[in-house]
Amino acid sequence: MRGGIIMMSSIALPAGLRDQFGTEAESKDQISAWLMKNLRSRGYRRIITPIVERRDLFAEFNMQSEQYRVIDPAGDELVLRPDLTLPVARFLATTNVKLPQKIYYLGERFQAAPELSGGQSEQTQAGIELIGYGSLKAEMEGVILMHRLNRHLLDNQLTIELGHARLVDTILDALELDEELQQQLAQALYHKNFPAYEKLLRQVDAPQTMPFLRKWPWLFGTLAEVNDMLAEVKVPEPALPLLGQLKTVAEFAGELAAQQVIVDLSSAVPQKYYTGIVMKGYVEKTTGAYLISGGRYNRLLANFQSQLEPAVGLGINIDALAEATALKPVKKQPVFVYAPFELLGQAAALVEKHGNYSLALADSLQEAQQQAQTAGAKLVALDAEKGMKEC
Repeated sequence: MRGGIIMMSSIALPAGLRDQFGTEAESKDQISAWLMKNLRSRGYRRIITPIVERRDLFAEFNMQSEQYRVIDPAGDELVLRPDLTLPVARFLATTNVKLPQKIYYLGERFQAAPELSGGQSEQTQAGIELIGYGSLKAEMEGVILMHRLNRHLLDNQLTIELGHARLVDTILDALELDEELQQQLAQALYHKNFPAYEKLLRQVDAPQTMPFLRKWPWLFGTLAEVNDMLAEVKVPEPALPLLGQLKTVAEFAGELAAQQVIVDLSSAVPQKYYTGIVMKGYVEKTTGAYLISGGRYNRLLANFQSQLEPAVGLGINIDALAEATALKPVKKQPVFVYAPFELLGQAAALVEKHGNYSLALADSLQEAQQQAQTAGAKLVALDAEKGMKEC
């Protein structure tokens, strides 16, 4: 600050944050309003959790290093929430809300983007949490919501990608490998690093399972394509129940009109707490970001209470969805009403009568014309002698 003037560098936004204005912000509003109305009309109940939570809530889920930290007046360490599912779990564990519940939310999440990555650290996220539902019907409900977004907002361009959070660990656990080798194989699979995976596979002694292991990184595509590849190898026994669940949901999703579906038998897990079917949605034209992601997390509430509760959640990245959708804000052309002070009562009556009318906040007709032109609005003026006229 110099001579009472605040320097611009001192009020610039931190890296990873940005302002949103005009059409960009309005598109997000329209998408959010459509989604919230859609969920509310289908029996979901709204939850709003604080934007700030205790840091310990996220301690077990590898979110510590990327959090925005806050100190409250009592000196306790808090964070801007990096996730919206964990606050819902905290709420359910500390209240007497009767389960099962279908819950929906809309809010901001904060997770620091890697330095110089150009990524955004703040995202608007909507989502659902289906708490207390153990059947695969809960996953199918999530697929239906993804398909509804696809039809209404994305012109059928959304691809649904399905995987299973436990599939990789279940197969690798059965091999009884060294822990470090098992982790390296899992990471190579998740990142589709074929050369690294093939090199690591030379350290594995499992003759009966080897045909499957060699084909494993390529086991992704449509369900028909994956089934054809699986017909040539023997799937490890412990993986069969998980694979059966995955096929059931994939077959259901594939029956929805104009819906593109792929399955991935080495799909990376969006969050550490997922335990079952994992669902992701993307469109080719976006910059690699998933518009939708979620899945089953049957053990999450056990972190906060003794009782296990089955659950499926789905998060929707409203920023990415707004970028991908062809939907634009639809509104009537605004009309500004200019009037001298003695006629403001009449102007107010017009404004009340018409939803797209508002007062022209100018001191002269000429200034009102300039403001209307800038805003893309029509201008009407009230005159004591000539009445109302369009300018």
